[in-house]
Amino acid sequence: MWMTSVLVFDTDTSFARHVAELLGSGGSACVVAAEPDDARRLLATGGFSVLLFGCAEGPPCPLGLLDSARRLAPHMGVILMVRPDQVRLSIQCMKRGVDDDVLIPFDMDSMLRKVASVAQRRRLASPAPAR
Repeated sequence: MWMTSVLVFDTDTSFARHVAELLGSGGSACVVAAEPDDARRLLATGGFSVLLFGCAEGPPCPLGLLDSARRLAPHMGVILMVRPDQVRLSIQCMKRGVDDDVLIPFDMDSMLRKVASVAQRRRLASPAPAR
């Protein structure tokens, strides 16, 4: 069976770790990036099916990370974890190619389904390897 590998980034690192722990218990292989530069280094490895991206209130949101994700891993799915008062952020992220979003707080079963669905869509859409 194909395992979903997920890179989790949120400016609230403790939240990102919690999400990764929950997804891991649901069968996904998860890695947390604490800083945008860490995420870029990890993205460059090409080993992820999905990027879960979020920004807590307070620090500026590193939207450039989404641009890097599309450049470094064009066939990887991206899901925005958005808080209820972040409609403007959601719109900005959709313009940058986010595949889907999930409203925080979220139901873990629906999050697992969404991650699997986005990963599967992206995997099916990626070109077949050359022989």
